Amino acid sequence: MEKENLELQGEYCEAQKIISILEQELSKGLEQIKTEVNDAVVKVTEDDIKKFLDEKFSEEDPELKERIENPRPRIKKSANYWTFEEIKEDAKRFTDELSTTRYCFNSYTLEYFKRYTTIVRNKALQLINIIESIGTKQTDNIKGLLGELDINLDESGNIKVVDIDRLVTPTIQNIEDLNEKISIANNLETYLTFKISRESLLREGIMENEIYPSTSIIIKGLYGGRRKGNVPISDDQEKELYKEFKKSSEEFAKILTRL
Repeated sequence: MEKENLELQGEYCEAQKIISILEQELSKGLEQIKTEVNDAVVKVTEDDIKKFLDEKFSEEDPELKERIENPRPRIKKSANYWTFEEIKEDAKRFTDELSTTRYCFNSYTLEYFKRYTTIVRNKALQLINIIESIGTKQTDNIKGLLGELDINLDESGNIKVVDIDRLVTPTIQNIEDLNEKISIANNLETYLTFKISRESLLREGIMENEIYPSTSIIIKGLYGGRRKGNVPISDDQEKELYKEFKKSSEEFAKILTRL
């Protein structure tokens, strides 16, 4: 972000600058930014995806599709042993089943995109609202939130240069993340190769919440306090958190010495 000129003006700068910087960074006006963020939604439906996958199945491997839709009767297994034909038939059936996964739709895949984009859209809109409120000096409704973010305006409603960066950067990050995910989600080709389910997450030892961004615009912690897409904790917040961490560590060490 181009902040050199602002830094020359001192610690605080005119509040309206935060809007003009966001507009400059995105090369569009604030109203257009808000409209585009609101309009960035997953438009494809489950029916759209299933129809596309079925058409692709017919186009790419019609023979496999025919075998799956009209399976041959299973060969009756011999009483005490597997014949070569039985083994061959089962191996072919297993291979076919693996091949069909390309054309199968898992509803959680679409749910993932919708949930993910809802999170980053809401965060972007919340940050835009904060920026607009500061820039227009209408902050009565967000005073509590500004306190939580450790953003202190001066008596004229002006904002620190460092806080402009703390707000504008994650706003842009969430907008970019939103647009990227929307582009992927609305491309039907995505569902040929991108597959995700709760069961697959469990198999990989991944908690469901790990694949989504945080819903909060700030994480007050030494770990994650400067995570991409969130308002980074301020230097003062970081110092306070470190002080609390050090105090807790010292108290824990004292308990251990008594054991």
